Amino acid sequence: MAILLGLLVALTYGSGDFCGGIASTRSRPSAVVIGAFSISAVLLILATVGWWVLGGLPPATAHDLWIGVVVGAIGPVAVGLLYRGLALGRMSVVAPITAVVAAVVPFAWGLLHGERPSAVAVAGAFAALVAVGLISSAPAHPENAADDDGTPISLVVTALVSGLGFGVVFVLLAQASSDAGLWPLFSARLVAVGLSVVGFAIWVRIRPQPLRPNLVPVAGTWAAVAGAGALDVTANAIYLSATQRGLLSIVAVLSSLYPASTVILARVFLNERLHRSQLIGLLLAAAGVVAMAAT
Repeated sequence: MAILLGLLVALTYGSGDFCGGIASTRSRPSAVVIGAFSISAVLLILATVGWWVLGGLPPATAHDLWIGVVVGAIGPVAVGLLYRGLALGRMSVVAPITAVVAAVVPFAWGLLHGERPSAVAVAGAFAALVAVGLISSAPAHPENAADDDGTPISLVVTALVSGLGFGVVFVLLAQASSDAGLWPLFSARLVAVGLSVVGFAIWVRIRPQPLRPNLVPVAGTWAAVAGAGALDVTANAIYLSATQRGLLSIVAVLSSLYPASTVILARVFLNERLHRSQLIGLLLAAAGVVAMAAT
């Protein structure tokens, strides 16, 4: 059951990232993050109220709420960097790098806390790291060649830091109690929205920018932002359930397969093509992640 849930997390995460990446090409990534997190916060509030009305809402504990607070502080940074990377470069480059790092972090955490994966799983972790180099070796967009923010090095660094943030979030959410319900996500979203708004307000004061996703709304922008928010919070809820039913080293790594759905959607809707080195890297990353999940 945990394996199935982990794969479902990957599907929803990847679809949400695709929506966020699309929105970020039309709007500022910071505005997309605020919009997506605000929408997900509203959905969580509605879900919590509905759960309370039905009488099944577990009591909130300080432990679970504080986990959410820390996740809420880290999450917007990780998501914002990911959306920025997706907007500046190819989705098929940024998303896999982020995912591999996000998989390695909880995998290493498990090792440090007594988990003893098989030799195959260790080999998978090494293969995933090699895949990062292969995936990031693809040429940059020609239209971004003269833009410092669009260079391959900046994209790789952005993806690596984003992946580190996601990996930490994976580890933190796995520490929630078995009857936490949606409380960690509830506090996480409230903190995330608050910090995002404050941070963006400071940025606007320093260098005036629109708070809305676009000064002149582009067709489909709000739909993409809503999709990113709804899919992200759904993926987090499924992830919480999965970690309560299986090992972190399995669930988190399986969840990190999300670039598969992102790349497929980018190929279908954006007609993105893979370079040979990327294709080899993607295959190696997939093999590495699967091997790590075999622990």
